[in-house]
Amino acid sequence: MRCSIRAALLAASVLATGTAFGQSQTAPRQIEVAELGAVDPFEVGVSPVLPETVWSTGHAGALDGALSVLPDRASPGWTSPAAARLALNALRSSGEPPQGGRDDFRLAAKRADRALAASRAQLVYELLSRTPRVNESDALSRVFAETALAMGRTQEACRAADALLEGRDAAYWLRLRASCLALDGAIPAAELTAELARAQAESPNFDTLFDALVLDRPAPEDFRPRTALQLTLLEALAPGVRLTPHEDAPGWLHLAAERTGPAIALPETLPEALETAVTLEGAERATALGALIGQDLDREIAAEALAIRLSDAAQQGLFMEAAITFGPEVASLPITVNTLAHGVHFVLAALAADDLNAAERWREALLEGPPAPPPAEDLLTEPATDLGSLPSLDGEAVKPASVDEDAEPEWQPPAPGVLVALDFARAIALDQVRDDAFMALLAARLETATPERLCQAAGLVSLGADDQGELQQALSGLTRQSGVTPPAFGPLILAAGAGAQGETQLHAASLLDRHTDDAETCAATMLALDHAGLRRQALQYLLARVIEDAA
Repeated sequence: MRCSIRAALLAASVLATGTAFGQSQTAPRQIEVAELGAVDPFEVGVSPVLPETVWSTGHAGALDGALSVLPDRASPGWTSPAAARLALNALRSSGEPPQGGRDDFRLAAKRADRALAASRAQLVYELLSRTPRVNESDALSRVFAETALAMGRTQEACRAADALLEGRDAAYWLRLRASCLALDGAIPAAELTAELARAQAESPNFDTLFDALVLDRPAPEDFRPRTALQLTLLEALAPGVRLTPHEDAPGWLHLAAERTGPAIALPETLPEALETAVTLEGAERATALGALIGQDLDREIAAEALAIRLSDAAQQGLFMEAAITFGPEVASLPITVNTLAHGVHFVLAALAADDLNAAERWREALLEGPPAPPPAEDLLTEPATDLGSLPSLDGEAVKPASVDEDAEPEWQPPAPGVLVALDFARAIALDQVRDDAFMALLAARLETATPERLCQAAGLVSLGADDQGELQQALSGLTRQSGVTPPAFGPLILAAGAGAQGETQLHAASLLDRHTDDAETCAATMLALDHAGLRRQALQYLLARVIEDAA
């Protein structure tokens, strides 16, 4: 095993990049707001997952540096979904502001901006809609307006433009107010406001859409929006049309555009609805399958829809997003021969949703087979005798009741490697990585020493897993290929040493996004998270990678 590990480490020295991704929309969230005194923006969170000390353990300047290395809302976004979730778990959490950062609206806006780059518009909209005094900050108000426009809440974006106290005459806000006026039918005022914006800075793409709107012209052909305001104007020009943002548009805008297009009409009968859903593509297919997954009339149909949705997500490299969203449904699905064919994905989805009971139940069913159906009573069958088949009253032979021509074939559990992967993931979810039994699971996983699995193993060993020194020995003496930029661990180490939880998690996420398959990066980031009191975050990150790998 040592040779294969070393070879894979050498192969992984050229750092691979991930693919662009979309963050699945999660279940409804709880908003937490501190109640004492004047509320600071950092004291507002959306389903916080980190301790209340997430920000107060660090300093404003250090946090500003950590935020600066993350993708911003105008960028293409993150390459690694797992790293983006790690960052978002910090960015969505609330607590006392960082030292020296109270009422620092610029820093709060930077946090919201980076959260938008790592997620959907809805989460950041929820965050800022509950944040007090947003209208005191041009930067915070811009992020809020962008999320409101992206979600189709145009009136709220317009109110934000009207309520802004400072910077309201900037070209951005003039264009937004001009659009609001035009959408309300106040064309002369809209044209005057747009002219004021044009005097400050040219924006040909905005002008193209705005002129079409005020002159009552059709939408420009083949126009693809790059901003939330352009998406709003194009939607007004072409209602009911599926809109596709420009390829250079940020990922969150592509996700927001999924709400556009005609309404999806499914047949009333569930089997026919499933057949129709399968024929759809893209966001329409995902939406239709999601509706079937959530219905309670036929849970076997729900299971089929979930299996298709998870399979689609796995092919796109987005299994975790779908699993987090729909994993809670697994507990209510019936275990049958048909549904158990998708049992591996269902176990992984339940683990992603932190439903360990459902995961265990489906894992046992994969091993033992589906529950036996209750025996059906055949009143026309005569008791079996030593004479075998006996004539019935109509003269036809009746076979003994013990003979079942329709008996299901003997259950065949998944391959041992698949079961090892499920047990490996379950042990991580339960933080059993220090147990003796985990050592055997880790060794079995490393028999196939891919760069992905080596990164997982390095992180787990940093968290206390025992690999008998294999990784340490394999890493000893290795050097990076020339031209490969090594990861810069300095800020991460300093943040972890100071116990600055927010900065530690953000630096870890940034490193893991840029050096996804680097074993040294995985080891250092997990160790730093553990040292900063964020062990659970480290385990959840590694669990996500194991689940994606197994899916």
